[in-house]
Amino acid sequence: MNELQGFRVATDRVVTIEYSAKLSNGDLIDSTDHCGPVTYLHGNEQIFPQLEQAVEGLVAGDERRVSLPPSETYGEHRPELIRRMPRAQMPPEVVLEVGKRYTIRPPRGEPTKFRLVGIEGEEVVADFNNPAAGQGLDIWAKVVAVRPATPEEIRKGTLR
Repeated sequence: MNELQGFRVATDRVVTIEYSAKLSNGDLIDSTDHCGPVTYLHGNEQIFPQLEQAVEGLVAGDERRVSLPPSETYGEHRPELIRRMPRAQMPPEVVLEVGKRYTIRPPRGEPTKFRLVGIEGEEVVADFNNPAAGQGLDIWAKVVAVRPATPEEIRKGTLR
């Protein structure tokens, strides 16, 4: 075992990982396939918390698979978030297409995203659930390298 293999993933260690995260329906949410391994300062909320927990305690070369239920990821699908609203609330130039996602910007408030479920007369039926609501998440992670963070990295709380 070389020196770098001896360090376990723990708070204030610099960790390099490869990973993929897929919804239970198989849709890829995120992956290092196209960008290469990611390096971060462990325990400093720099990556998805469940991914960070998945690699806790591993050493370089270790892999782990974790399946998370909807309650620990994007939440359950909530029927009460499917609402009717007047078509007049949508900008008139917007071409509505069932299944497509839209963003509305109320006069006072944050922009809100929804998926158009249907159009019924002068009303639209909008689903304000997160697109991944009701699905679990399958995470695969492999630790590529682990090293102690420098005092400067710990002080900054980041590698940058």
